[in-house]
Amino acid sequence: MRLPIRERVLMAALALAVALGYGASVKADTGPDAAPEVRSLLGAPQAVGAGQFRYLGLKVYDAQMFAPQGQGFEKEGLYALEIEYARKIRRAVLLRASLSEMERIEGARSDHAEIMQKLEACYRDIRPGDRIVAAPEASDALKFWVNGTRTCTLRHRDIRDRYMAIWLSDKARDRRFAQQVMAARN
Repeated sequence: MRLPIRERVLMAALALAVALGYGASVKADTGPDAAPEVRSLLGAPQAVGAGQFRYLGLKVYDAQMFAPQGQGFEKEGLYALEIEYARKIRRAVLLRASLSEMERIEGARSDHAEIMQKLEACYRDIRPGDRIVAAPEASDALKFWVNGTRTCTLRHRDIRDRYMAIWLSDKARDRRFAQQVMAARN
């Protein structure tokens, strides 16, 4: 399926921003309160990292990582990534950007198409103000919400570490965000 020109241009711009290492601002334990689904999942969450993705000076999204209050961040424990979008982005563009980042981090893998097919059920077209929350259920399962509505549980071998590597690995585009979250470990 070929995307309309507007989405192809946005996808190219996002890919270029990622390739050039977009500018991000980072802050800790500040910003808006956690979304209701994050509070429901973590009880009293604390922000352990925050960043803002901008492209050509325009804000695309704000991201925050939350962990249970007083427990710090544990990669194998409970945590939630909350992304609030400032721009309209089609689901196909989000899917392609996720796949592009996974391929950049771990190289081409035979199961990427299967992961993207499963992830398609989790994403929606995004409008300004929309938020996506992703939280691991186990090493092989990630739960997703869009604007407080649970959209899916993505089940796939090692999906927690593979998907969250986009934000948390040593190859993450926003190294300051990844380092800030990892520094909050107990």
